[in-house]
Amino acid sequence: MAKPGAMRSLCFFIFVFSLSLLAGGDCPAQETEVAIPQKRAEKDYSPFPQPDAGYITDNANILSKKDENRIERWLWDIEKKTKVEIIVVTIFSIKDFKNTPNKTIEEFATALFNKYGIGNLPANNGVLLLVAVRDRKARIELGAGYGHARDADARRIMDGIIVPKFKNADYAGGITEGVKAIAKEFANVRIGINWTLIILLIAIPVLGIVAYSLFKNGKRGWGWVVVGILIVVVLFTISMLYQAVRSMPTTAGGAGGFGGGFSGGGGATGSW
Repeated sequence: MAKPGAMRSLCFFIFVFSLSLLAGGDCPAQETEVAIPQKRAEKDYSPFPQPDAGYITDNANILSKKDENRIERWLWDIEKKTKVEIIVVTIFSIKDFKNTPNKTIEEFATALFNKYGIGNLPANNGVLLLVAVRDRKARIELGAGYGHARDADARRIMDGIIVPKFKNADYAGGITEGVKAIAKEFANVRIGINWTLIILLIAIPVLGIVAYSLFKNGKRGWGWVVVGILIVVVLFTISMLYQAVRSMPTTAGGAGGFGGGFSGGGGATGSW
């Protein structure tokens, strides 16, 4: 029979390893650069910024590689599940892009949205989060499928979540929390910890300790009952973790091209 210390160590190892896979979907991602998919590489998006491989084009370099990879996985999973395409673009200034409608960020965002073709048809429900750091302005641009009916929702996210972070120069935080709010509001997806899986992971070491205690005290019948429950919990947990890992993209930026949508001019602008 295994010693108490060994059993506790094994249970703790399973718990910590599994939790590292779970927490918010923040599994370690490949840090290597990914080639731009052929559909985008063949198309010239000038005079606007050429989009990167995935859902984020960080020309202003305000996101760490870790933050970018995490948000990429979120947005990839959201589009896979809901067909809502959310794109994030950061630039220094709209004035850097000559021969574009760059008098206002609203005009620039609408034109950029249409040039990229954000959003999947026929729903046309794409969302663009544009951040112009040197201009100190940001814009949530909505696909034509929303019309102007959701402008107030975009305004609430911009003024209540994104701009306060940007005022403190927390650009990564503003984009991260902004994307979470956009996903919840426009794709009906809540990004966060899977509490069911958390509870199961906590239950594994607890059940292991309980089973060992029962066997040690001669209550073998109850011990085997708890072992049976433990086996079911472990198998169910492994299944959930397997599904979570399978749902992740194998490379950052799994989208080959945009969905062909266009903007209806709706959305919200913020400044700081």
